[in-house]
Amino acid sequence: MSYEFEYIVFAVIGYLCGSILFAKVFGYVFTKEDITLKAKDKNPGTFNAYSIGGFWCGTLTIICELAKGMVPVFLCLNFVDVNYNNEVLMALVMLSPIIGHILPIFHGFKGGKGIAVTFGSLLGFLIDLRPALLLAIVFIVFSVIFIIKPDYYKTMITFIVAAIISPFVGYRTAIVITYIAAAIIVCIKLLLSKEEKGDLNVLFVKWNIIGDKEGHKD
Repeated sequence: MSYEFEYIVFAVIGYLCGSILFAKVFGYVFTKEDITLKAKDKNPGTFNAYSIGGFWCGTLTIICELAKGMVPVFLCLNFVDVNYNNEVLMALVMLSPIIGHILPIFHGFKGGKGIAVTFGSLLGFLIDLRPALLLAIVFIVFSVIFIIKPDYYKTMITFIVAAIISPFVGYRTAIVITYIAAAIIVCIKLLLSKEEKGDLNVLFVKWNIIGDKEGHKD
């Protein structure tokens, strides 16, 4: 068996894992119905799993969404890539769960946005958290410093900015390819979605770290 075929096998496994929409699965477990039908944006993601299905539904969903991205990547890294280091094929494996989540074969190719599974794929390096760190930092910046609303725009801008930065932070080529390709895929998914877009709003939050500038009188 050639090493190229081994990469493809893990990519197929990743796609099939990604095609399992756990918000729907646990929605049925905890509410006996498809929770995405009640959601305004119909998205089978963790936010709707929490808000409609409840705490355990949301918690199990986020764990499994991360895992379905992590597991194929981790296994491929340890059983194939450790010997061959093919950057393009490794990127394909990393992207496969994301593509599976967005275009799931088990759900008529109608999936979610791919945010949690992207984190999962980047966390497939497991002990090395650096691949996922960039996306996490950018997401936090646009959540608590430059607050972008609604989430439609925050997600899109986060992925685009992370993709632009990724070639300059010393990541291996497979990770850079994954960042850029994931940004393109997620943005296309968002642009084609029926989600209400609304107006873009950016709020800059200032913290008074030193103390009250006007002072206090005893």
